[in-house]
Amino acid sequence: MRTSRRRPGRRVLSVTTRNSRDGSAIRTDAEQKALDELRAWRAHAVPDSTTPLGADDLVRLLRECFSTLGLDPAIAAGFTVNTVHYYRRKDIIDPPGGRTAAARYGIRHVWQVAGARLAGYLGLVTLAEARSEIRDANASTLLAFLAARVADARARHDMRRPSAMAALSLREPIRPLPGVIPSTTPPTTEPALMIALPGNAWCIVPAAHDAHHSREAASALGRALAAALRDHRTS
Repeated sequence: MRTSRRRPGRRVLSVTTRNSRDGSAIRTDAEQKALDELRAWRAHAVPDSTTPLGADDLVRLLRECFSTLGLDPAIAAGFTVNTVHYYRRKDIIDPPGGRTAAARYGIRHVWQVAGARLAGYLGLVTLAEARSEIRDANASTLLAFLAARVADARARHDMRRPSAMAALSLREPIRPLPGVIPSTTPPTTEPALMIALPGNAWCIVPAAHDAHHSREAASALGRALAAALRDHRTS
């Protein structure tokens, strides 16, 4: 009788696929939650979506929106009318109706400036990439882009919490990069940049790391990470 044999590595592949799907489901839920909150906020803050808005209204509404969603206050702190004008000059947002002091915006501009602001603050999407997504886009596309950035902001905030870092360290002992002597008490509250990688992966780089201002240090960090992953697979 002929028996079927499971090919080597098949089990590992299925586990990887399942984890990837689990991560995608979590991400989808996070974006849908943000989308629902954005719609609920709009219904309360701007009941009539055809209401004409000034540049100062965009600033006020962006701050109210981010506050209602519980985002880091620092994201909106430096957002001013000048920021709106900058987005106009760079064609990141659609042109308003009218000119100069008589310029009038709409709710779509609120979504555009909020998405652009989050994209620029997080650094996960460049302003050029944001412009290609939101310029002349329909309402559904604008909201989807903004909801994704809200999910990014919340994920970064959650990952920076000491409790989240502690939970990560409990799953598996910390593995130092090749040639690095690990600290016995790794810092969990040091400011850091969260970098999104393919496959729902994240890289945490301390704000004081040389890789932020040195191309050589950044390249060395990338090589060390690749080597550490190779060692992990073969161990």
